Amino acid sequence: MNDIMKAARKQYFKDFSWLFIVIGILVVIYGFRAVTAQKTGEVTRSNSQAPSQRVYDYAGSLSADEVEELEAYIAKMEQEAQIDIVILTTNQYMGVSDYDWTRAMVNTADDFYDNGAFGYNKPYGDGALFLYNWYVDDDGISHKGEWLSTSGRMIDVIGSYEEGEVLDAVDREIFYNPYLGYKAAVEKLAYYGKQDLQPFSIPWAVVVILPLVIAFFYATINMKQKKAEVTVVPTTYVKERTPQILESRDDFIRKDVSFVRIETSSSSGGSHGGGSYGRHTSSGGHSHGGGGRRH
Repeated sequence: MNDIMKAARKQYFKDFSWLFIVIGILVVIYGFRAVTAQKTGEVTRSNSQAPSQRVYDYAGSLSADEVEELEAYIAKMEQEAQIDIVILTTNQYMGVSDYDWTRAMVNTADDFYDNGAFGYNKPYGDGALFLYNWYVDDDGISHKGEWLSTSGRMIDVIGSYEEGEVLDAVDREIFYNPYLGYKAAVEKLAYYGKQDLQPFSIPWAVVVILPLVIAFFYATINMKQKKAEVTVVPTTYVKERTPQILESRDDFIRKDVSFVRIETSSSSGGSHGGGSYGRHTSSGGHSHGGGGRRH
């Protein structure tokens, strides 16, 4: 019986050696990230060149109290996500064609960010600007629409999917309550900024303890089965005192699994033009990402 137990334990460690290696690697990575996160949490805004103002409501879409509340909310979200978040509203001609409108929105958003030297970590550094234009010309042609200009690490954080999520969140509110629309943009941008700071959000128990528990139960059940199965020794059936090993083979049939990403439509049915603009260089020579849509 002791030999059986020893063999089972040996087989257990053999079968799960990969698991212990993976857990060891995860422990090292998780510990490193925990230390990094702790240090990151103590980081204060290191860019002293940018102005402290974050809400530039040139379109006059907010009350004085709403501007003050939004500024306070942005300050809180900036500290948590460690990015600069700027809200800019305008009421100006941006171009009749979608192409002209897009170019005007891109330049307005990028240049405003650059001229303010925004960036949480340094001038032109980590952050994002949300621009909304409210203009409708005398002929009734709408120049309304929104644009995101991202900078620093937010260029990689905010891809086309994230852009759509931010803009959808805005569009659910902005036509009824501009303040809630801008606040939704801040909330979403901060959310993605925080996710980038903590890529390993899996709890410690899931990373280490759960795999060990699963392995333990597997080993326990396996050893019980081994005890029940071992009713003979290798020399029970012999020919001329030599064990006869029958060929045993497991055939694994390959299984292919396909994943299809299902795109969702925007909540703003009247949007056109715009789109994801991707990484580009502003007129000031600084890198930006972003995208938007016209209403």
